Amino acid sequence: MKIGGHSPAWLLPAGFEDLGPARAEALERYRRALLDLFGRWGYRLVIPPMLEHLESLLTGSAADLDLQTWKVLDQASSRLLGFRSDMTPQMARMDAQMSRDHDQRRLCYAGTVLRALPDALGGSRAPYQVGAECFGVAGPEGDLEILSLLIESVAVCQDTSDCVLDLGHVAIARSLVASLGLDASLQARLLEAVERKAWPDLQAILEATPERASALAELTMLAELHGDREVLQRARSALGHHSVVQRALDDLDFVWGVLCERYPQLSIQCDLAELHGHRYHTGMLFAVYGPQRGEPLAQGGRYDGIGRSFGCDRPATGFSLDLKPLLRDGLEPSRGPRIWAPASADAALWRSISDLRAQGYTVVQGGPGPTVSAAEEGFDGWLEARDGSWVLVGSAPEFRFPAG
Repeated sequence: MKIGGHSPAWLLPAGFEDLGPARAEALERYRRALLDLFGRWGYRLVIPPMLEHLESLLTGSAADLDLQTWKVLDQASSRLLGFRSDMTPQMARMDAQMSRDHDQRRLCYAGTVLRALPDALGGSRAPYQVGAECFGVAGPEGDLEILSLLIESVAVCQDTSDCVLDLGHVAIARSLVASLGLDASLQARLLEAVERKAWPDLQAILEATPERASALAELTMLAELHGDREVLQRARSALGHHSVVQRALDDLDFVWGVLCERYPQLSIQCDLAELHGHRYHTGMLFAVYGPQRGEPLAQGGRYDGIGRSFGCDRPATGFSLDLKPLLRDGLEPSRGPRIWAPASADAALWRSISDLRAQGYTVVQGGPGPTVSAAEEGFDGWLEARDGSWVLVGSAPEFRFPAG
């Protein structure tokens, strides 16, 4: 039986795709460029396993990844395993295993992660995640380092002049909610309402708690605190009497000022009601958006204490990006000139081919088959036997060779 002219065996599950030669080569080129960039900043490459014990992947604040984690039974141990849906918990585990007290550690990674469910836009369930994590550096200085590396990472893949960096800080909404003195379940409902920007829901919760209704103005004010840098001053005037909010605004202002000096072409804005991943993150949040894209090109934030369950309670901040959406349609990989060589076991020809490949040329050696012209096949030149030696010459309409 065939579906739409194709055998059912050819069909891939929803959210999975093949990468053809051009996109696969482009992805690999970007991967290498990003890992080289990370290395120049002192971030060392690690390769965690695709599969781990489930409790390791979902420990502590990473428990929010449960719904996105594919689970299987390990027949060797009868324990439940999970395919990684995000590499950050694995970085925290590895840092805890390697770290000594008070040292700093910078790790980077690149690889496929698996998601049990597609995102809201129906994206890939097998993103190719590349990222960097900084452990042991507390405060805005660590956030500034990661933010700068994030911006330069996106610049490796595309022009950032029309991108927007969006900043936030989960401590602002958290501290406002915590100051109400409500029980944990009500606090969680309020934060969820802020995360969804469901202001009527937030109002209904607070109005049902009359003694806390006076806090409604401060929390709903978050809906208006988005835009350029002057938002920080408005927030300081209205909410600065909360010491945690004041410190968060100071950190945002510090980072904003330095980034403006380092990357003057980059647009920066903030949204103080942004709380994505608030159960996971503990401080500053950031994401870079490209033009006409609903999902961020790269995102990250501070997640202090993620290693606590591994016995290593350390400051931590990092970011990641999915390389697949950054691969533009029709993108051709960079390569040297393409050369055709005829089918022959001649030793001198083999030496010529090897020498050209060592110089960065792509050399394709043909086999028996119908003949086509070098120009038709898109080669930049070919090897031709002349006077007992092999000569590299440019393409010509009259040159004929066996098609491979």
